[in-house]
Amino acid sequence: MSQEKPIVKFKVFRYDPERDEKPRYETYEVPYYRGMKVLDALIYIHDNYDPTLAFRYSCKIWRCGSCAVMVNGDARPACRAEVEPGKEYVIEPLANLPVVRDLVVDFSKLYKRFTALGPYFVTTKPRGTEPARVPGHKYEDFIKVAGCIECWSCISVCPAVKVAWSEMAGPGLMVALAQSAFNPLNEHDVLPTAFAQGLYCCTTCRKCSEVCPEEIAVPEVVFEKLRAIAVSRGMGPLQGHLVPKELIEKTGKSVARKDTPFLESLETEVFKPNREPIDRVGLFTGCLADYRLQPVAKATLDILLKLGIEVVVPKDQVCCGSPMIRTGVLSVMERLVKQNVAAFERFGVKTIVTQCAGCSLTLKKNFPEFVKKFLGRDMPFKVYHLSEYIVDVLKLKLTGLKEIKMKVTWHDPCHIGRGQGIYKQPRELLTSIPGIQLIEMRKPDQCCGAGGGVRSGKRELSDMIRADKVKMIIETGAEAVVTECPFCVIQIRDALDEAGYKDIKVFYLEDLIRKAME
Repeated sequence: MSQEKPIVKFKVFRYDPERDEKPRYETYEVPYYRGMKVLDALIYIHDNYDPTLAFRYSCKIWRCGSCAVMVNGDARPACRAEVEPGKEYVIEPLANLPVVRDLVVDFSKLYKRFTALGPYFVTTKPRGTEPARVPGHKYEDFIKVAGCIECWSCISVCPAVKVAWSEMAGPGLMVALAQSAFNPLNEHDVLPTAFAQGLYCCTTCRKCSEVCPEEIAVPEVVFEKLRAIAVSRGMGPLQGHLVPKELIEKTGKSVARKDTPFLESLETEVFKPNREPIDRVGLFTGCLADYRLQPVAKATLDILLKLGIEVVVPKDQVCCGSPMIRTGVLSVMERLVKQNVAAFERFGVKTIVTQCAGCSLTLKKNFPEFVKKFLGRDMPFKVYHLSEYIVDVLKLKLTGLKEIKMKVTWHDPCHIGRGQGIYKQPRELLTSIPGIQLIEMRKPDQCCGAGGGVRSGKRELSDMIRADKVKMIIETGAEAVVTECPFCVIQIRDALDEAGYKDIKVFYLEDLIRKAME
């Protein structure tokens, strides 16, 4: 006797402007089979339920990019989106683009802008009988961006495009400009165009990379790379980015000091727990925890000690360089890399732990390349975000904590979530506190608008991006927001205050954990 196939429900966006006053959703039941994709389900719906359902597709093997839609709020080619039995799916047209009908959007405005950005390739060299010969290493950057299939998924999820498309051309169009800029045979200078089309509007939230079917690391290989070229040619950074650069050159920190810095307040650099240590780590405080958010640094140190960790806190550690890397100001990096490596190697530590989202990302992802470049060797440390270290390395469960009765919502910083894949660990620590009720907001990992130098360089754009985050927080009815990034803390606190919600508190995760440990 044959077993019936499981049924999967699809809630599909329907809208015909010639007949409908407003959009609606219709739900369809589709028999599931192994290997089924969203495109297969749409074809089934078209063939078995409603032949008027409009959607695009061509190759069915995610090479043409024409079938991209929103699947449960995220953009992706429908032919690549896997269907799982037992789940329900909401299928919508790509966001940030006008709807023609149902799942079909109007690309004409986008393509008009696309063509206006040209020329993309110019050469004045006479065409010879032999093809041009260029060393392979000169194509390394070009190859990283050459795979774009123009599905425009990135355009539909970019927080800057959503609020200021006139100012920010968007990830996809910037990839096209990068292809031109990185082509060693191209003689046309596209950098002024890139600058004018929003080179410094990217928050480096990595949402575009997350949805890209070709896995192009757009923030790193496009925006940060082009920004570095712009700075080398005197076209960047923006005025607001010069302040942290000057501060780093003077003090080694990217922010001005406020009260007594945490590192200066320490009487020693080595802290031992009140029992036999189970591990030994170096604590990287980061600029804001040292100069502005001193209680966060103190809480991090206390938590590690209470867990039985011997903690080394070098007083001569300096900025990790994240604000400079994101804005293309690489001239300061040699000093920062050499000083930080020397500071921690002085104590022989092999593991570095930090509570800062930007610092942990930079030390993990950027420092190995810089250490190789400036010191000629491999990165000498393993780096962990604190939540990752406690949950994944120590494999500890926080027990014996005192109760904190509070309804909270969690904001995923871009540099922790999409940057490092750390989602469950901070939630596990947060919900281990008795009395904490976690209410997830609609999109906890949506960018708050503070990163990539946007808050310091384009404050108005930053404020526009953060408005959505404030709405999501308010919708939850939570008493507080908890997060793990100093820039996010400051950005969200300012946004809530200005929106008239000063009663909603904003906590660093370590603040609550240390309080519960008392």
